[in-house]
Amino acid sequence: MVGLLTYSSLSEAAVPPAIFLGIVTVEGQFLIPMLLGRRLELNPFTVFLAIAICTWLWGPLGAFLAVPLLMALAVTFRHAFVKAKPELPE
Repeated sequence: MVGLLTYSSLSEAAVPPAIFLGIVTVEGQFLIPMLLGRRLELNPFTVFLAIAICTWLWGPLGAFLAVPLLMALAVTFRHAFVKAKPELPE
């Protein structure tokens, strides 16, 4: 709305939202999956796949919820299927 009120033509008003959309797309589809995959020991492809599937199922809200849901699922599975460690004497 601000762009439409500020600039005289529609093409000038569309430039800032287009740049923002481009930056957000690169960040959300490439940078975040790569960084979260390294930091949280998740496969970047798994993070990308979770974002893609949740976006397809639930739209933009699913894109925001994809990584937290994936992390909760990963932590749950790590605790549910933990290998029994033998207790060693002190």
